[in-house]
Amino acid sequence: MDSWGLLATRSGRHPIQRCTLTPPPPNHRPMQGDRIFLVYGVHGGRHKDVNFGSFRTRGEAEVEIARLQSREMHGANWAATYHDRGFVIRERVVETDFEIPLRPKPRDRFCARATEEEGLVGRIQVDVFERTQRGLVERARYARNHAMFATFEPFRQRGRDFALVSREYTKAAVLDLVTGDIIAEESDEKWNFCPVGFYVPDWWDLHDDSILPGSPYWSKDHELPDGTFGFVWGCVWGDDSTWKIQWLDLSRVAEGVLTREERFGYVEVSTRDWCSPALSLDPPLSEGSAPPPFIEVRLDNGKARVTFDVPMDFDLSTGRPVYWRRLDNEGFD
Repeated sequence: MDSWGLLATRSGRHPIQRCTLTPPPPNHRPMQGDRIFLVYGVHGGRHKDVNFGSFRTRGEAEVEIARLQSREMHGANWAATYHDRGFVIRERVVETDFEIPLRPKPRDRFCARATEEEGLVGRIQVDVFERTQRGLVERARYARNHAMFATFEPFRQRGRDFALVSREYTKAAVLDLVTGDIIAEESDEKWNFCPVGFYVPDWWDLHDDSILPGSPYWSKDHELPDGTFGFVWGCVWGDDSTWKIQWLDLSRVAEGVLTREERFGYVEVSTRDWCSPALSLDPPLSEGSAPPPFIEVRLDNGKARVTFDVPMDFDLSTGRPVYWRRLDNEGFD
C-alpha cells in the first residue's frame, strides 16, 4: 500500500484521501531557451509584416495559418486580399526567465470545507484539500473562532502554494499548502480589523496564453501579478455592517511577515454575496473560475491599478448621493 490513506466524508459525495508525504506538483513551467513559432502575414508593397500570434509548436502555428487562409470577407478570400504573399512561420528563442503558471488557478485547485466543532459554539474546523486526479487530497487542517465567510484564498508565489486564511476573527494569516503550517499572521492589536474575505490576483485572472514570452507583444506587464499583494474586506469590530476593503502586502510572507494597510481610506465595497469557488468541494468550471466581480486589477506600463464596486445611496427626489461623495473624502485624490 502507498502513502495515501482513505479519509471518509460525512456526505459521501466527494472521495477524499489524506496525503502525508507527497507534495503538490510544480505550479509553473519554464520556457527560457524554448523555441516559439510566430505567424506573420506578408503582403506585396507593405513595409512591415503583420504578426498573428505566437505558438508553442510548429503544428499549432500551421493550424492557425490554415484558419487564416480560409477566412472570407465580403465574398472574397480575406488572406488573398490583404496578405497576397501568404503566411510565414518564424522561430524565436525565449530569453526571458519568466514562467507562465500552470492551470488550474490555485482557487480552482485547492478548496476548503468548514464544519462546526461539536460542543463548541462559534468555533469551526476547516479542512483544506487539493483537487487531484485521484480525488480530493487533504493538505491541511485548522480551527477558526468565527463563521467561515470567504476567509480562504489560495494563491501562489515564487513557485510555492499558500492560502490566506483567518484562524482568529481579528487576524489574517498565511497557510503553507505543502507543510500545512501557518507561516505568517497579523499581530494582536486593539480594535483589529475583522477579515470576512480575501482576494489575491492570479496571473490567469489578468492574462491568457495568446501572448507568449518571447513574442513581439510581450512586456513586463505580462509577468504580473506575481502573488505578492492581495486584498481583504471586512470591518473593525463594532463598526457598521458594511465591508471595507484594505491592501495586503504578501511580498514577505515566506519570511513570516504579513502586512495590512488601509491604503484606500474608508472605502465600502459591494461584495454582492460573492462566494469563492475555493469554498466548494464541487469541481470548478472547465474554463476556470472568474475573480471576484467587484475587484478589477489591471496593469499599464508597469503601473498596477484597481477598480472597486462600491455601494452608493441616492436621494430620488434630488438625485444627490447620500453619505458617499467622492470629493468629500478628505485626502482622496
